[in-house]
Amino acid sequence: MPSQLRTSVRAGCPQPLIVACAVLSLVVGCSMPPTQEPPALAVSRASAVVQDANFADSVFVSGLQGPTTMTFAPDGRLFVSEKNGALRIVANGQLLATPFLTLAVDNDNERGLMGVAFDPNFASNHYLYVYYTSIAGSIHNRISRFTANGNGVVPGSELVLADLPTLDAANHNGGAVRFGLDGKLYVSVGDNAVSSNSQSLNTPLGKLLRFNPDGTIPTDNPFYATATGLAKATWAMGLRNPFTFDIQPGTGTMFINDVGEGGWEEINRGQAGANYGWPMTEGYFTNRPGLTQPFFAYPHGAGTAAGNCIAGGAFYNPPIPAFPSAYVGQYFFADYTNNWISRIDPNSGARSLFATAVPGPVDLDVGPDGALYYLARGTGQVGRIAYTASLPPSIAQQPASTLVSVGTPATFTVSASGEPPLTYQWQRDGVNIAGATSTSYVLSAAQLTDSGARFRAVVTNGLGSTTSTEAVLTVTSNKPPVATILTPAPGATYTAATHLLFSGSASDQEDGALPPSAMTWSIVFHHDTHTHPAMTDTTGIASGSWPIPNVGESSANVWYRVYLTVRDSVGLTHTTSRDVLPVTVPLTVTSVPSGLQVLMDGRPFVAPHDTTGVVGVVRSVGVESPQYANGKFWAFTSWSDGGAQSHPFTTPASAAIYTATFVETSGGSCYQIQSERSDKWLTVDGAGKVVAGSATQAGGQIFQLVPNGTQFKLKGSGDAFMAVVTNQLAMSANFSTGEAFTRIPCGYGGRTRVGFQASSGSAPHWKETTPDGPIQSGDGGNGGACNPADGGAWEAFYLEPVACPGGNTSPVCGNGTVESGEQCDDGNTQPGDGCDATCHIETSGAGCFRIQSERSDNWLTVDGTGKVAALGTTQTGGAVFELVTSGSKYKLKGASGAYMAVVADQLTVNATLSTAESFTRHDCGLYGGRSRYGFESSTGTARNWKENTLGAPIQSGNGGNGGICNPTDAGSWEAFYLEPATCPPPGP
Repeated sequence: MPSQLRTSVRAGCPQPLIVACAVLSLVVGCSMPPTQEPPALAVSRASAVVQDANFADSVFVSGLQGPTTMTFAPDGRLFVSEKNGALRIVANGQLLATPFLTLAVDNDNERGLMGVAFDPNFASNHYLYVYYTSIAGSIHNRISRFTANGNGVVPGSELVLADLPTLDAANHNGGAVRFGLDGKLYVSVGDNAVSSNSQSLNTPLGKLLRFNPDGTIPTDNPFYATATGLAKATWAMGLRNPFTFDIQPGTGTMFINDVGEGGWEEINRGQAGANYGWPMTEGYFTNRPGLTQPFFAYPHGAGTAAGNCIAGGAFYNPPIPAFPSAYVGQYFFADYTNNWISRIDPNSGARSLFATAVPGPVDLDVGPDGALYYLARGTGQVGRIAYTASLPPSIAQQPASTLVSVGTPATFTVSASGEPPLTYQWQRDGVNIAGATSTSYVLSAAQLTDSGARFRAVVTNGLGSTTSTEAVLTVTSNKPPVATILTPAPGATYTAATHLLFSGSASDQEDGALPPSAMTWSIVFHHDTHTHPAMTDTTGIASGSWPIPNVGESSANVWYRVYLTVRDSVGLTHTTSRDVLPVTVPLTVTSVPSGLQVLMDGRPFVAPHDTTGVVGVVRSVGVESPQYANGKFWAFTSWSDGGAQSHPFTTPASAAIYTATFVETSGGSCYQIQSERSDKWLTVDGAGKVVAGSATQAGGQIFQLVPNGTQFKLKGSGDAFMAVVTNQLAMSANFSTGEAFTRIPCGYGGRTRVGFQASSGSAPHWKETTPDGPIQSGDGGNGGACNPADGGAWEAFYLEPVACPGGNTSPVCGNGTVESGEQCDDGNTQPGDGCDATCHIETSGAGCFRIQSERSDNWLTVDGTGKVAALGTTQTGGAVFELVTSGSKYKLKGASGAYMAVVADQLTVNATLSTAESFTRHDCGLYGGRSRYGFESSTGTARNWKENTLGAPIQSGNGGNGGICNPTDAGSWEAFYLEPATCPPPGP
């Protein structure tokens, strides 16, 4: 649980060295641990600790503002992207004052300038490519090409290659850009915090994209023929937030770092057409044919074996290696939150820890000198790790001058590289300090007499010694200022789509009340063990507000932390913070019947699924349809909140249940049996009959899937059936000798996937011997029917609803299957058993039914003979009625033999049958999975029941041009449907 109030007091530094003291923003979707305070000085840090003492870390360059990624140009210059849109150049070890390029970007949260790559022919064409969040029109991520001219860009040279979809959330942007050995441009794109995007070929989000250098889409992309629009650029899919990736020189091996959500960080081996499984999977998985396992995954947690945010990757293959041979070809990767760098062997998968205490690494690169460079967002620096065996000591990080208040400690730190062991001796004003022989020296309680003292360190090894520059201590009698957060108040909570209001004050013992110009505010969004940037440093205000988004992170394990840092006239600072927790509610997503698969925020779960939501956050629910469960197929009909099959909803202020209702279905609709590996398919109707296809079996047979209880046979032409002979489908002349299969549900990607288990006990699967060859059957091996382990192109198939070719298959009454247009099917066409000869429910059978309004909550319950047994409304005159049949006609029979008649468009009681107006019942299709009816009067008009006001009598009237089933008259016109109900006590 986050603390409600955190306070730290620290001394500042002389003004020329001050770097804004506030929370560092992040662009990768995870940030510093929630207990870490903003750093006081971005120019002073301890060195990274390399596991091998023959390596040493040093600062290559400082002074970067919110760096996101870096890339070495072919000529050796280092280009560093800053989140605010500036592309900086480091030349000859110096950060150039003028950016190469400054883009107008949306800098909110994880947006900004995120990627840069150089054309393979940069030396001649001077092209470089960037990925950034554009504000031209809508806010969206853009891929553009620019032309370089020395250390600047050619004005007006931007060529927009691709504008990605408008952003809803400000996180999960991805953003790495690389050229492959094939000369194509590869771009990693996040899912924009909408997990279903990763599995959709209608959007480029959640993908690794592949373009020609001019922005056109290669026609040999694996999904070019099946995807739409810009998604045709998809090279691999199923990614969450692939912030970094790299391509190995020489081999072309690609490793994609995908930032995880609930429990795992992944390195995925790039493959054309791969699906890495998000949101169905995260980390390693089993029994998921068609999905690609991560090459390596590590769990969330503390320590060096775990982490929370994979955020940098580089293959060590420089032109001239400067590391030992064991490191050549290794893949280096970093974890931003746990501050380590590791390496992994691309062949064996063996992982080794390389360095710890790395301050917030977001990117890695191998320099032309063979050193490993890392981009430290935590300090705004580029670090350099070099192999230093047999070298004299060299200062990697100089001690920094500091300002402290009298009586408080002052700390000086130095880092050095060289042949170990290294020894340290601190000096004050050129004189050794007794016992000061470590990398840091602390003056425990600085006094005014210490002001002006100069401190330095002498570092020595067996090959020589070196002395650091001097750091000056300034001690003031002034006391640090005091920051006070007034709002949000302790214990404050928030809901999404509102504003977080903040205000505060600052006082100083010497300066008195400090003005707003002395205040700096920032807000950080915490999620589990990592953070996302919210409001970046804002100086010069005493109060303000920040809009809390309602899209993005859906977890309830979140909160906001508001920071206020104040600075007095001499440079002393004080920082305090306040946590604001969310208002949460329990949510349940379930199905009728229970046990079907539901999608919550795009991720599949077995219903019922319980979760917790932050009030006001937009979530999504959905289902795939049809689904196979308990030996039956189920078709989606409705959600309890009235939404579409997949739809967003705003988390309500109180607990809620979202129920997806399904009905059993086995006919009337067509389904495509789709290979999960190739583009082969067969279209079958609900009875299993093949009505279209692109795949043939051995012997060229197009087949029907013929049910026989729980068994199915593959029926060819002329009533011949397929049999399994030597693991191939062959013809059998009669049903009795044809081998039968049990259809097995095998969930796949949220779709109803089926395997077929042979009656002999083996697990044959369809197999295509060549990409266009016949589909055959074979032994699925130890993997079983759902996950065959045999080599080769083994595959199972899943069912996907499609439009029937040439119209829907006509239902067959009496086949025992309720098909479209039927209300029942008891396996015969005999009336009198509750299901008539046209497969409609008979009203003379046993059981009660509720005639339920489709628009309101008015209802009538009638027993199997049509007699009203209970009422939720009354008719004109208050009569209780029976629904009396006379052939295809129905009459509304009231008490004492009186019948209803239509008089002046109202139902009234009439004493004789001959004068009572009769009605013809019309089927109006399914409504919410139930049979719906309209009633046409014998006079030929289209009468529907109507209630003028809520609770008023049900009346009859002209249904208007809309007809019986869809009246368009003004007013509350409505038809009714039948719903099975428990019989109440007998009515009159």
